Amino acid sequence: MPALIWSFILLAAPFLGFPPGAALPWGAGAALLMGVFPAVLVSYLQRHNDLRSLPPSSLPPTVLGAAALAFMFQRLILWLDGPLPLSAAAFALLAAVLVLLVANAFTSWSWLDLTLGAGIVILGSTAALLFPGLPGTVSGVVIAGGLALFLAARLQQGRPAGHLLAAAAGAAAGGGVFLWLLSYAQ
Repeated sequence: MPALIWSFILLAAPFLGFPPGAALPWGAGAALLMGVFPAVLVSYLQRHNDLRSLPPSSLPPTVLGAAALAFMFQRLILWLDGPLPLSAAAFALLAAVLVLLVANAFTSWSWLDLTLGAGIVILGSTAALLFPGLPGTVSGVVIAGGLALFLAARLQQGRPAGHLLAAAAGAAAGGGVFLWLLSYAQ
């Protein structure tokens, strides 16, 4: 599920700065590279019992892979004069990963909870910015509300304070970094 949310974020972000014809290849490439590829690769390696043991880390292998690819994708965006809103989304992913890495030294937060928090802010604001006026506002509220409902369902699974704190940290770190960098990308 986190891979799907980040894929949607990465797919939509370039449309904030580029025309649709130029934004689609960037968004699709980023979504496949950072959102889908790490999850598929780790799944394949686990199925064939080839996933090597990594040095001690509190991050799942898919998150580590997505973070490494996001860092490399930043260089590609700058080198090819790519869409800066996509760079903001990749930095948001890196910020969420960093928060998870630090937080999991003290507790055990879920990557899904951080992703839901970041997704509420990023996808809600992206939809509101992509579609001017009432349609954008409504679509932003619907998307953010859908993700918030999914988070509310997770709160019923035990440890509600942990889920809520992780989502709030994801919203502040991932969503905050995205909005902050997006303000400079416009």
